Amino acid sequence: MSTPSRLVGVALLTLAGWLAGQCVLQLSREPLPARAPSLAELPLPGLLVGHWQAPADDGLIPLTRLPLQYLGGLKAKPLSATVVVLRYGQQTRSLVRGQRLAPGIVLQDIDADGLIFNNQGRRERLPWPPRPAVTGFKRQG
Repeated sequence: MSTPSRLVGVALLTLAGWLAGQCVLQLSREPLPARAPSLAELPLPGLLVGHWQAPADDGLIPLTRLPLQYLGGLKAKPLSATVVVLRYGQQTRSLVRGQRLAPGIVLQDIDADGLIFNNQGRRERLPWPPRPAVTGFKRQG
């Protein structure tokens, strides 16, 4: 054999030994799960981004879009026994919890934040109106 072919054989044998050592090292280690690179959440560009993403569910009941106006009522303890007077469109109705306002619309609950309606399976809130500010006292007599 000539010297160049002997050098090539030694180089190939060295390469094969190195590859075998790498395989043994890889097999002796426990496999680690692959991790996806963490990317920061960047807001999507565009004008209509909010229309393509589902709104975050924060547990709050959305405000109603029904043509309702709170006219008055008698607050009771517990609040669930309160009687309310509402204007719905051109009608004036008095309701308690569980009564139907219109087909598919039921006063589901009354709590400290306002009235909760079940509108065709969706929960919607009509908040209590703000209290008028106390401006002063009127002298009697």
